[in-house]
Amino acid sequence: MSGSRESSLRISQTTRVSSRGNSGFLAADITSENGILKLCSSDWDTIIHSAAWRSPDQCEKDKSAAYRLNVWATEQLASEARKRNAQMLYISTDYVFSGTNPPYREDDTPSPVNYYGETKLMAEKAVLSLCRNATILRIPLLYGLAAGLQKSDLLYGTLKALDSDKPWPMEDSIVRYPTYTGDVANAVFFLLEKNASGIFHFSGQNKTTRYKITAAFAEIFGKSMKNIVHLAKAPETEARRPHDSHLSMDKLLSLGFPVPMPFEERIKSLKGEILKEL
Repeated sequence: MSGSRESSLRISQTTRVSSRGNSGFLAADITSENGILKLCSSDWDTIIHSAAWRSPDQCEKDKSAAYRLNVWATEQLASEARKRNAQMLYISTDYVFSGTNPPYREDDTPSPVNYYGETKLMAEKAVLSLCRNATILRIPLLYGLAAGLQKSDLLYGTLKALDSDKPWPMEDSIVRYPTYTGDVANAVFFLLEKNASGIFHFSGQNKTTRYKITAAFAEIFGKSMKNIVHLAKAPETEARRPHDSHLSMDKLLSLGFPVPMPFEERIKSLKGEILKEL
């Protein structure tokens, strides 16, 4: 059953586990020793580790907490995967790159510009050194509905901005490549089923910005842009952001994985579901 969906261990900070013979869930805080021990006592043969403190600004403000979740917990899980010769797939980020020379391929040298990116790169190195056949999947800005509309900052935050009766600034300088979580899930299982190892990139292919995303939503959902304030330059933040960290996914496509649906087409296909949750 190695690599099967039923026996995989899906990790979040409060971790949910689906293991052999158990259709339920196991919760564990992977930033604690007890949480790690709890997971180590469970029966699993595949681990998909997607947990991370994803806010670059918060990572910059509290580096010790960011390190604990993003690096230390990853090291513990990778060590356990190695002990039991389990398959491990680690979800990383486009923020391991500086954003100055896109598109980035898997063998390009990482150079993160903030602590979030640094921690993810440290975790990548730990997984690759500890697990002989590990897989790293780097992804960019995500959106999706699996966890509910309000959990998706891109979907809910954009619609909230358009519905606001107050001025809402949207920057139009940092280049983003929105990527649908359902496509990422398909890419994960595609790689596991092929027993692929090493580093892979997966990304939406539509080049855009938060302002342009908002304009697209306004057109699709029939909303006004009257209170959206165009910012030609991104405001100062605690953590620097890469200007354009576009990930080339040629390596994944060469294995037969399909090109993802264009961003605006995907939003149109999700429109009915989104409206039900508003």
